[in-house]
Amino acid sequence: MKFLQMDSPFIRFLSTMADLMILNLLTIICCIPVVTAGASFTAMHYVLTKMVRNEEGYIVKSFFHAFKQNLLQGIFIWIGMIGVGALLCADWLLILSSKNALSSYLLILLYGVAIILVLAALYVFPVLSRYHNTIRGTIKMAFTLMVVGMGYLRTIANAMLFLLPVAFMWFWQWDATPFLVVFCFSLPGYFRAALYNGLFKKFETSAEKAPQQEEDENPDKESI
Repeated sequence: MKFLQMDSPFIRFLSTMADLMILNLLTIICCIPVVTAGASFTAMHYVLTKMVRNEEGYIVKSFFHAFKQNLLQGIFIWIGMIGVGALLCADWLLILSSKNALSSYLLILLYGVAIILVLAALYVFPVLSRYHNTIRGTIKMAFTLMVVGMGYLRTIANAMLFLLPVAFMWFWQWDATPFLVVFCFSLPGYFRAALYNGLFKKFETSAEKAPQQEEDENPDKESI
């Protein structure tokens, strides 16, 4: 039967689902030490971009290649995100406890800042997975993608995909556990990669950024 042939859409779909399952498990395992979560998400986005571009090879090999290459920057960026999140939470608790005339306005301002930072954070690890850059340059490019490159509609779609596992957990609770273990990061990430892939290609063809090289190459990194 044609739909069981190796190049049929059905078999390709099953192969993609299997790759996403493996990728998700690798991502979860490498997040267990907590401090390595940033490098784990970066490696996941590296593989997902290759999948969207039909360039994927060995999922495990590609993942650990990117994980090792971005380990230090991923750790520093992830710790920085945790620090900023803790600071925002502390400010939120402080404002709630103050109960003065400015509290409502300060809360609105805090929520606005938090939303902007979260939306920009959605692009940090995809950017880190593709380009050789400083930490400051990576964060700057993430903000640029949020505001200019991707547009607000794509940024909102990106956020909705990111929050999809949270929605599953909220509505189905423990019934959603099998889905979360198998696809919580990789499946929404795959569709997110489809959103930002086109823009990344524009950066690469215009030579504004240097793309991450294949596993069998070890060139000097190009900084921005």
